[in-house]
Amino acid sequence: MAERLGTTQVLRVKRRNLADGAPFAVVTVWCPAELGQHLSRRDVERQPFYELLGVQLRGATQTIGAAAVGAADAALLAIPVDSPVLVCERLTTSVDGQPILLSEHIFPAHRTEFMVDLPQAEPSIVPSGLRLVE
Repeated sequence: MAERLGTTQVLRVKRRNLADGAPFAVVTVWCPAELGQHLSRRDVERQPFYELLGVQLRGATQTIGAAAVGAADAALLAIPVDSPVLVCERLTTSVDGQPILLSEHIFPAHRTEFMVDLPQAEPSIVPSGLRLVE
């Protein structure tokens, strides 16, 4: 994670998000230690990282895939081990293109759907944003 963020040390925060009192996601966020050194546990429990870092952000690239949940995350999500989950990996950059946050979001597949707006594109037989993985 440190290498992907262009640093030698990272701050890692893992939390469980709730929706209507039920587990909705397990989110792990990594940021360069120098950006997160002033943050307290209370800070990251109450506010999104985006609001805490004091860095103007450009945007993010997110990859979404399917997986079977492991034991630790299954316990946090209150679902059986090996249940299907959607795993999102997001790399957020600053306005000058520097990687600022790397995050992993794990969502129970039976409670989650993603809606994606696709802009008008040139006609193609390949669906926009889709790639095959092994």
